[in-house]
Amino acid sequence: MLTQQIAKSASCMALLLLTACLRSPVPAETAAPAEKHLIEVELTQGTNMAVALSPDGTQIAIALQGVLWTLPALGGVATAITPPELDAHEPAWSPDGQRLVFYAFAEDGFSVWMVGVDGAGLQPIIETPGDARYPSFTPDGKNIIYSSDEDADGYQAWSYEIETGERAVLTTPAESGYETPVAPYFSGSGNVVYPIVSPDGKTLAFVLDGEMDALVLRDLSDASQLRVIHAAKTLGAPAWSPDSQALWLVGINDAQAHLAQIDLQTEPATVTKKVDRGDIFPFRPSVTADASILYSADGDIRALTEGSTASNAIPFSATVELDRTPYARRTYDLSDTTPRRALGIVDPVLSPDGQKTVFSALGDLWIADLPDGVPTRLTDDPFIDLSPSWSPDGQGIAFVSDRGGKADLWVLSPATGDMKQVTDSAMPVSAPSWSPDGTKLAFLSDFALSVFVGATVNVLDLGNDQVTALSGPIFGPSAPVWAPDASRVAVIARQTFTNRFREGHNAILLLSADGSAEQIWASPVDGKSLGRRHWNRLAWAADGTIVYRLDGALWTAEMSSSGEIGPAQQIAESGENPVWSDDGTMFIYLDGAALKRYDRVSGQTELLTVQPEWAQAMPSSDLTIRAGLLFDGTGEAYQSDVDIIVRGGVIEAIHPMDSQPIVGTLIDASDKTVIPGLIEAHTHQSTNLGVTLGELWLEHGITTVRETGDDPYHAVERREAVASGRRPGPRVFTAGPLNEGARISYGVSETVGTAQHAETALRLSDELQLDMVKSYVRQDYSIQKAMIAGAHKSGVPVSSHELYPSVAYGIDNIEHFGATSRRGYSLKLSRLGRSYQDVVALIAASGVIVTPTLALTSGNGTRDIPGQQRMLKQIVDAGGNIIAGTDSPFVPFAASLHTELAIYAEAGLTPAQVLRMATSETADALGVGDQLGRIVPGALADIVILDGDPLSDITHTRMISKVFQNGQLRYDNESSDTSGDVLK
Repeated sequence: MLTQQIAKSASCMALLLLTACLRSPVPAETAAPAEKHLIEVELTQGTNMAVALSPDGTQIAIALQGVLWTLPALGGVATAITPPELDAHEPAWSPDGQRLVFYAFAEDGFSVWMVGVDGAGLQPIIETPGDARYPSFTPDGKNIIYSSDEDADGYQAWSYEIETGERAVLTTPAESGYETPVAPYFSGSGNVVYPIVSPDGKTLAFVLDGEMDALVLRDLSDASQLRVIHAAKTLGAPAWSPDSQALWLVGINDAQAHLAQIDLQTEPATVTKKVDRGDIFPFRPSVTADASILYSADGDIRALTEGSTASNAIPFSATVELDRTPYARRTYDLSDTTPRRALGIVDPVLSPDGQKTVFSALGDLWIADLPDGVPTRLTDDPFIDLSPSWSPDGQGIAFVSDRGGKADLWVLSPATGDMKQVTDSAMPVSAPSWSPDGTKLAFLSDFALSVFVGATVNVLDLGNDQVTALSGPIFGPSAPVWAPDASRVAVIARQTFTNRFREGHNAILLLSADGSAEQIWASPVDGKSLGRRHWNRLAWAADGTIVYRLDGALWTAEMSSSGEIGPAQQIAESGENPVWSDDGTMFIYLDGAALKRYDRVSGQTELLTVQPEWAQAMPSSDLTIRAGLLFDGTGEAYQSDVDIIVRGGVIEAIHPMDSQPIVGTLIDASDKTVIPGLIEAHTHQSTNLGVTLGELWLEHGITTVRETGDDPYHAVERREAVASGRRPGPRVFTAGPLNEGARISYGVSETVGTAQHAETALRLSDELQLDMVKSYVRQDYSIQKAMIAGAHKSGVPVSSHELYPSVAYGIDNIEHFGATSRRGYSLKLSRLGRSYQDVVALIAASGVIVTPTLALTSGNGTRDIPGQQRMLKQIVDAGGNIIAGTDSPFVPFAASLHTELAIYAEAGLTPAQVLRMATSETADALGVGDQLGRIVPGALADIVILDGDPLSDITHTRMISKVFQNGQLRYDNESSDTSGDVLK
């Protein structure tokens, strides 16, 4: 059973002995196991809670925070009948009232389950190759009607015979109008969802999604008879009246929800909005014989009797237990200048003969003899140089650099050091790859916001400088590679299942190299996703042998230019980003902290020790910053007229103005306000946006960022390049990849769907010294629980979009008030942007740290979001923990953090509260509150000087005069020339 498998997975992970890797070599203290800290939380309301009344009217089943509960029809104490890790939703009663059918996210996908009303007999009954959702019983109780996307034709309605297990599809793509999505972003259209058969067994009702959802009827005996009877932007599941003469359902249009009764005896059907006020949740209502209606709205179970204009709330309480046992956090010494080996090795490639490597690290290109040569810089400057690709003749290295002002392709001669710019693209470019004859370069060009969102695949003809686009925008593709015969260029891309949800499998997409529209999809293993695609790549040798990544391991197989793939062989238990030598005898690849070379002839793998060293850059000069007003990151008020003494980048003391001798250089801000450097708590950077992105953060007073998802090697390279002083930019704390399940979305998503994969992911996280773990949308709770336990053993926090049972398993951070959910709706925020007692109580009682990203949901301040602002105030008033982050690049980098702070102040928080959420409280969440986010002795001198007064008006955080990071001047509004300080 699922529960036994979950227990087994958790116990496996509990045995992991993971060693904490520190940002600096500070010995970790061995701590005794903490005493269990269990918290009970009573839930009396539900956000996006579904309800269902039993056929005899005596019991109510509710889906509350992913758990099914039952309670008396008049209300009372709820009893859980499913485990939290099952993530159960939208229950429907059997006609005899003895069982409930529902869908759940378990074992890496959505499936249909059944359980007895007392919780007995819990079991999956419909497990398909796709996702199965939205079940209901037929009137005779013999069949279950549900929606599934198993045929990759969108969601269609299916029937399952309980006694025999036979299944039959009831609708077709031709009938529903489904079309396979091709754009990076898309919205659902043509999916058949919420199917239900009328009590007389004659008619199938379902919702057809689209720009406007449509309620559709179809005669079960005549598939040609379709009747659209109601539409809204969002429609919930319909419910039949007992006499089959009417339907009830919830619709939502913009900020208005309604519960409608639809009389089918008229033509057209008569739609009567019985309830059109409040936050009505779009789930199936229950209809009784006397036409009473049970539904959920405003966080409550509500009952509406026939003839009444007002509904009554049915009270309930449900109690959950949270394990909030503390653990020893990883420690940091951010001022430690001890040399250390670079871990951020990006895009290593072999020379044509396989005896040298070139790679990116610390902002430059490096070259080294193999296996253990001393690395030397091929480039040595403040520009960002990325993604080298060695020409087949060995005479040129193509790479990406922003030395021309933005990311373009350059070609460098390794013999002479000469270089030439070969593109002048309107958008930043990345990931060049030489054609087999050395006459062309394939590359990616950013689409829209950044390559994180999407890119096009292009080919540059070096003979005539002509650029040919091979594709439209692709959602986070891998680096391109050439077929041996140069007829095609391949990338790893997302092959979607449906247009209703954005997830799919990573597969090989073959594009015609001449720019024609023909595309071929190929996959080594049907039904499985290749590894992380963004900033990663497939390797394709001259003899047609490919190397690809599946479940963390590296495999080889033969692949033709038309996509036929032969038998596969595993050659490494873990690894990524492989690149062949020109003759195809060996390839180089990354494996966490290790760089390796595989020899195809001998079958041996060799560890390469060519990584350069770096050290934290700290200034030798001293400063006295004279502040008229000082907000030190704590409290509610300013200190006035003080001198801040900075020695070697660290705050040594704070004295009354002029009470002590001036130390070092005096920075006179006696008529200004001084605050700590701001911290952006949710962003996704792209290195190919160049030095200007780092400068942009600093210009906005942001000296530290928390990255919640990116390629780990790129993220670590950014972290090390900034820390070493090679690149201007904010200090980086990073999660690395988004850990998901079998289906993934973003290019930086990793397939981590088993305990074994979780163990590998945590090992790589430790080796690369990632600062947190991100458990993303399609990772089921049993694996998430294991990852939390493993990450906590290493002393690092875990973050998720989901609230419960994540907080019951000890998760540290929650991202967004709403945002993406695998269900298609959030359990933290309703469709109308409101949250209720369950959400506030779970956040406040657990102590979990939440990043609301309200700049994102408000369109960077262009839309009103009163519900979310109310939620923010309620959480803070209840003692919850909030830190400020925005989700750039989906809103503008840097500037959006100031929008975020203004939204918090508009919600009723004091400016001091808001500033703490972007300084000291975020630093505490990162585990560095003793070094960042405060202007106090012992902290690093990350200091922003303002021309305004942010405690009277939070928008004055935009009035930036000077910015210091580690005591170094990084931005001066009176003089933009700070490059000398940047490179010290």
